[in-house]
Amino acid sequence: MKFWNCVFAIAIIWATGCTPDAERADNVYVHGLDKPQAAGDDDETEGLAADAAPRACEPSAPEAWPEPDLSGPSVVSWDGDLFITVNDQKFFPMGFYRAPEDDEGMASYRAEGFNIGLNRPGCCSGDSLAEQIDMLERAADAGLMMIFDPWSSRGDVLTRPEEDLAAELEARSDQGALFGWYTFDEPGLDGTDKELTGRMHEVLSTYDPDHPDMLVDAPMNDFALYVDDCAIFMVDPYPSDWAPLVYVKVVMEEAKVATAGTKPIIGVMQAFSWDRYHDIEDTEYHPNGHEMRNMAWQFIVHGASGLIPWNYTGDYTIHAQPEIWASFLETVAEINELTRLVLSPNMNANLAVETAMPTLFDYVVKQDAGSSWVFTVSTNDRISTVSLDLSPLGDPACVVDYTTGEVFTADDDGRVTIPYGPLQVRIIQITG
Repeated sequence: MKFWNCVFAIAIIWATGCTPDAERADNVYVHGLDKPQAAGDDDETEGLAADAAPRACEPSAPEAWPEPDLSGPSVVSWDGDLFITVNDQKFFPMGFYRAPEDDEGMASYRAEGFNIGLNRPGCCSGDSLAEQIDMLERAADAGLMMIFDPWSSRGDVLTRPEEDLAAELEARSDQGALFGWYTFDEPGLDGTDKELTGRMHEVLSTYDPDHPDMLVDAPMNDFALYVDDCAIFMVDPYPSDWAPLVYVKVVMEEAKVATAGTKPIIGVMQAFSWDRYHDIEDTEYHPNGHEMRNMAWQFIVHGASGLIPWNYTGDYTIHAQPEIWASFLETVAEINELTRLVLSPNMNANLAVETAMPTLFDYVVKQDAGSSWVFTVSTNDRISTVSLDLSPLGDPACVVDYTTGEVFTADDDGRVTIPYGPLQVRIIQITG
């Protein structure tokens, strides 16, 4: 499958205009710096920020989003905009596979900004049912929700008495920290029998309708094959040294077609190289923090209802790369600060984008408390400028980058021209 992924990646590069040998943006722009630094010759970027002018405006954070109450049984669902809800309160799940399981680890994980963890194995042989219940109680104390495998052997749904399976679900379903059930990992790659995936979904949705079941499928497979066998669909594109970051957008668009806009989609960011699986560890690849931020916001801009990357504990993941991890935690903090906006419906506003590579620039518009916000993501690997028509959002008196504090001036027609470094994300706040 890696060969065909490579072929597809090359096709994306050809279609979008990316160059396969383009420099990575390691030192181009780091979240938190005052201004983006463009790669290459200084003369090449001279005048890019000419429209930026001192103005009496500053970015301001929206009101903090409340945390869910996990003290009693939880009901997890979603609304008409596919925002996930916990007891009718909108919730943006953000965490990792293989989250900590002990009290100290959970507390540290929560303090880093995560609100959910996906842990395995399932139950219910020996003491495993009691262990999952204990873990759910610890998670509630830490303010975390958990996703579990429902049973240690997926084949149980075909062989064991249905009343036993139902009783084991009931024993865990009254725990406030239970988010839902994780069923299958990339069934399209494994060729998992549809009888098994369909029966798993049937049992879980029948006997625990308050907690959704989820499966993750890999790109390059037919998403439509298994999309009916889960309540929430998960996708795991592999942007790495052989796939451009725009791959996230492509996969999200495929998933939205497969789900026909009826199910939430959770993004599983894959931040490692497959080289480790071939014992090639001396050239192991990791996306840098700049690229991780781009992937996270791409998922959000393209409608992901949550982010649960693989994984927290592996020594080959970004968690084991101090500089990348520190930068990624800044992105997590930024998303947490903007959760109220992330969970706001998209505004139907055409900003008439003008840029050299429109297929490599995406945005969504949000509104909250007198401000309009434009989440923008460039997947262009070169410096560029983007012109936006802000007149549909009113008279743009103040246009400011929430992250960097840069201020931009709109012309008399409400258009503003903004410079972008390679793969840059900008969160633009507009007030009238």
